[in-house]
Amino acid sequence: MSLSPMKRSLAAAAVAASLLTPAALLAPSTARAATTTVHKKNWAQRHPTMTGVGAAWATHHALKVSAARKKRRGQKLNWAERHPTMTGVGVGTATRHVIKTHTPQ
Repeated sequence: MSLSPMKRSLAAAAVAASLLTPAALLAPSTARAATTTVHKKNWAQRHPTMTGVGAAWATHHALKVSAARKKRRGQKLNWAERHPTMTGVGVGTATRHVIKTHTPQ
């Protein structure tokens, strides 16, 4: 079976790419692992408690507004709308926990 020069060069390029791809993928990862870069934390990562307070306040407010509108329409309120403060505290605590747990030191 005889291949034209164009097809032969494409086949050679495909073979070369398949052989070089693992080496290209492994080499940068080992070099990257050897050097650690320091990334600046964003505002939420630097202030997890204030972020949690903001999340709690926003949740509390949204639930109060939602509950007021549902009451006006005569609809039944769900648990979170009946207890906006407890829900807000839970959201704030969970937010702070996730930030503190998943932020690299």
